[in-house]
Amino acid sequence: MRNRIIGAAVIIALVGIIYLYEDNQRSFSTPLEAIYHQTENQEGVTVKEIFASSQVNNHADYFYITNSDNLVAVQLSKGLFGWRFDSLSTGSGLNIHHKFSEPINGYTRSGDFVFGLATAQVDRIEVNNIQARLIPLDFYIEDKEINGKKLWYVHIKNASDKSIEIRAYDKSNNEL
Repeated sequence: MRNRIIGAAVIIALVGIIYLYEDNQRSFSTPLEAIYHQTENQEGVTVKEIFASSQVNNHADYFYITNSDNLVAVQLSKGLFGWRFDSLSTGSGLNIHHKFSEPINGYTRSGDFVFGLATAQVDRIEVNNIQARLIPLDFYIEDKEINGKKLWYVHIKNASDKSIEIRAYDKSNNEL
């Protein structure tokens, strides 16, 4: 009986050590290091330019443009050994140079995280009645083709709710 308890304790200790070692190996001192490490040598998601981020407590959302000018969102978390990569969401169809006539050019959803692109006329976006953050791309990217486009993103509370209702408003608070 005593040998089984000692054996179980040794196995638990070994599993803990392996977990801590692996956590240490996938952690980096900064979010940028984690992003570059995760995306290097991955065709289609290689970083051309990181342009926006938000960090709250031990979670961070970063956005970047790929070599083919597509928008990508990365979510990271800070653990015991540093920043680690949680998820990468490619904005399928969210190319910063594509022209679109609607106020919102689709969206991408990854769990509770939703993001997309909007035209210059959009002043505010609500997703399921939660106000999204708007980031003017021309503030970060010098390119005449941007034409005032904006990145918008939000974390929605009910990730299990499959329906997404997106409303865009202009400066006069008129729904577009």
